[in-house]
Amino acid sequence: MTIVTIALMGAVTFAVRVAFFGPLEPSSISPRIERALPYVMPAVLMAIIVPSVLLAPKTGGGPSWLTPYLVGALVGFAVGAVRRDSFFLVFACSVAAFALTGLAL
Repeated sequence: MTIVTIALMGAVTFAVRVAFFGPLEPSSISPRIERALPYVMPAVLMAIIVPSVLLAPKTGGGPSWLTPYLVGALVGFAVGAVRRDSFFLVFACSVAAFALTGLAL
């Protein structure tokens, strides 16, 4: 049942995207929208990540604001600010910081 649900969700997502972007010719997208498209992915990621970082449950005996989620996000942000072209490095550093902080707290 889970596989059927995932397949149906994928089909619906694909159908919605094709319905919106399918009829458009590449030349019919306005330059303003084309300039904005590179910012869509970071905005969506921030919308997903920020609530989980800010509402993360307190772990261990450390300060109430210090959670593995916050440390991982800050390390990922710092590495991303320095190395903008290396997604996997940012991801690996963020996950490592999250895991190490989870073990330390």
